[in-house]
Amino acid sequence: MISRNTFRRIANTIAMAAAVAAGAAHAQSHPWTTIGSAGVVDEADTGIVEFMNGEARMRAAAAAGSVLNLRYNVVSLPGFSGPGHYDLRVRFRDNGAAARVQLDLRRYNHTGTTTQVYAFDSNAFAPAVGYQTRERCIAVDWDFDAGAYYFEAALTKSAVGGSPALGTIQLIRRVDICPVIVIG
Repeated sequence: MISRNTFRRIANTIAMAAAVAAGAAHAQSHPWTTIGSAGVVDEADTGIVEFMNGEARMRAAAAAGSVLNLRYNVVSLPGFSGPGHYDLRVRFRDNGAAARVQLDLRRYNHTGTTTQVYAFDSNAFAPAVGYQTRERCIAVDWDFDAGAYYFEAALTKSAVGGSPALGTIQLIRRVDICPVIVIG
């Protein structure tokens, strides 16, 4: 016969093990990642794109006013279901007023409607000659049963000397909530 105190200790141990296992299962979500060169290029933009070292770059010879459009499919992974908070990490090059990198996370619903979930704009950061990596915490309510998700990237060269490029995009599930939620 097990004493009442022994039974409580066993029950508490089982409850703590279950809580730790549930927390570990939650923390085991997989990040979504892609490299710039994995994007699908609009047919009209094939002459202005350059893929090098995994990056997607605007060709130096592209005319001022050129916009390179790329799309990146976001697939359902463990941890990408229902509401959650994610770090969006983007590695890009925006070398000044003549360059710009924009990313729109979109959902294409089964009804044919596309909605914007989040917008990232390199103009929100100081320009740099080389690449920079920036991170934003975003809140997303994933519903892959209702539609597909993708990033639409626009690399803009607005004047001579602009050299926008995209290196990587990552979505990493947070175990906590965003300290400040950034909405589009």
